[in-house]
Amino acid sequence: MKTCAYCATELKTDYCPFCEMELSEQYILKDGERLKNDIPYFPEQRDIFKSTKELLKLETLELLCLLRHARNYRTEVYKLRILTHRATEQGGDMAEIESSSYSDYEEATRKMWVIENIIKDRMGYYPKKVTEKFLSLYLQRIEESQTKEMFMKKAAKSNC
Repeated sequence: MKTCAYCATELKTDYCPFCEMELSEQYILKDGERLKNDIPYFPEQRDIFKSTKELLKLETLELLCLLRHARNYRTEVYKLRILTHRATEQGGDMAEIESSSYSDYEEATRKMWVIENIIKDRMGYYPKKVTEKFLSLYLQRIEESQTKEMFMKKAAKSNC
C-alpha cells in the first residue's frame, strides 16, 4: 500500500489528508517505510566550491563531510598565507602572491561559514569538530532511525 513518508497515512492519491499537502514521488513510500538518507558518494574537497544554491540541495551528511574538507582547506590556505607573509618580511617581492593568498583565505573562510550555517539551519548547531567518530555515530543514528516502520495497529473491538 502507498503511504506518506512523513506520517504513514495510506494514500489513495498524491495528497496526504493528515499532512494536508500534495506529495512528490519521493515522499510516497510503501507500507509505512521511512525516508532513506542514502548518499551516492562521499563528497570530495573540490565540492566545497559549489555555489550556495547547490550546497543547499545536498544531504546533511554530505555537508558534514564538506565541512571537514572546508576546514582542512582553510587551514592549508592559512599556512600558505603565513609563509607568503614571512617571505615578504624578508624582502621578497611577493605583493601579488600575498594579495592572492589573502583572497584565497577569505574565500575559504566564507565557504566554510556557508557550510556551517546550512548545517546549523538544519541541525540547530554545527559541530566544532567533524571526526571519523562523529560521522560514524551520525551514520549509525541514520541507519537506526530507518529501521522502525511507521505502523498503527487497528483498535480491538470492545464487547462492552
